[in-house]
Amino acid sequence: MKPKIQTGLTLGLLMALAGIGLLMAKPAQAYHYMTAAKVNMRSGPGLNHGITGRLEQNQSVRVLSQSNGWSKLRTLSGQEGYAKSDFVSSIWIKVHKKERRVFLMQGDKVVQSHPAAFCPFNPLGDKLRQGDGGTPEGHFYLCEMIKEPGQAKYGARSMRISYPNIEDARRGLAGGLIDYQTYLSIVRAVKSGKMPPQNTALGGSIRIHGGGAGSHWTLGCVGMNDADIKKLYDHAAGGMRVEIYKSAEHDRELNRPGYVSRMILKGAKAQLKKPALYTRKAAAGGRLSYPLGDISKAEAVCTDIVIRALRRAGIDLQAVLHEDIITNPERYSRRIKRPDYHIDHRRARNLQIYLEHKTRPLHKMLADSAQEGYRPGDIVTMDTGIPNGTAYDHIGIVGDSKNPQGRYMVINIWTMGMHTSSMDLLAGDYPKIVGHFRAGHPFDYQN
Repeated sequence: MKPKIQTGLTLGLLMALAGIGLLMAKPAQAYHYMTAAKVNMRSGPGLNHGITGRLEQNQSVRVLSQSNGWSKLRTLSGQEGYAKSDFVSSIWIKVHKKERRVFLMQGDKVVQSHPAAFCPFNPLGDKLRQGDGGTPEGHFYLCEMIKEPGQAKYGARSMRISYPNIEDARRGLAGGLIDYQTYLSIVRAVKSGKMPPQNTALGGSIRIHGGGAGSHWTLGCVGMNDADIKKLYDHAAGGMRVEIYKSAEHDRELNRPGYVSRMILKGAKAQLKKPALYTRKAAAGGRLSYPLGDISKAEAVCTDIVIRALRRAGIDLQAVLHEDIITNPERYSRRIKRPDYHIDHRRARNLQIYLEHKTRPLHKMLADSAQEGYRPGDIVTMDTGIPNGTAYDHIGIVGDSKNPQGRYMVINIWTMGMHTSSMDLLAGDYPKIVGHFRAGHPFDYQN
């Protein structure tokens, strides 16, 4: 259900708060998002129109128009279609832990601002496990609303957030806190918009609730004064987005335009300092740990350069691709019959499919602008002419160095016996560029 807020009240509050300067840099992500999972996107505004895709819980979208209970939307990947407006919202909650503030937001505007309390022995820590007192950071949604908690520790109202999210599950699996099946149960719950498992070693029952905000006192929840939580609760609903940041500076950093691209570029350039060698052993593959699995850093194939670069930006292609294959197998059915996290992400043809759905594909003409030029940190896929049944046989990262004509070079590893290097691949007819992608907001890859 779409979170409740009255337009007149919103405008009045926005006018009153316009000068207080509580917001940081304008967020890079879209201000509208989906409040439910598996929402049908249709070719027109009505149930009689065909289904063209499905939208995910908390997925960021652009609203192009609204009429008669339907919204025309555009996803990050450029897909356009219609969904019922009840499942689209721009009302969300933001938390700054260091500054001890909870904000009710409409788009990039503050509607309400309230003090908050956290754990006295770990007020700024990200939650890692049961009992550590940390308040989780990242992208969540409200998965339980209790108007009358009936327990003094939760005060006047209680709203449970969807912790652990998928990023928390990946980290817990990598650290040995949970097993693979528990990780998968969290992935499936979050992708379905449900409450994730609450009884794992990662902890659970993280809430925004009443009980007071005068001093730190919770065990990892966000505590608020009872009068304030009532005001917030009146405009909240299940499925509402919640973003939790360590601080206002953390918020500014992640939401500066181009943040992810800059981090990807750093990850790619770091590999030029100790160039890997393209070897037969690297091409043959092998068993990898999961998540964050890798072969020897001294060796690589082309996909390894991109995988390592994106990990600098907090995006583990091994994990996000595997999760997409598990939850959306139809996208990969022509290429993958049985998911295999040891090798799937090291195939450029599989990454092409993922990038088409989960990033901004700039090789396609978007409706509101001409095709964009290359920028450092972009991802490009190429056809080198090898007759292997696919046009997507090479991949690299656009660097920030240029050729004599002023065109960007591509950081990649070209073929057997060569090392990671910057090459002039964007200038001519060969290789053929078949994909050009730009990653979205870092939170888009957490759930």
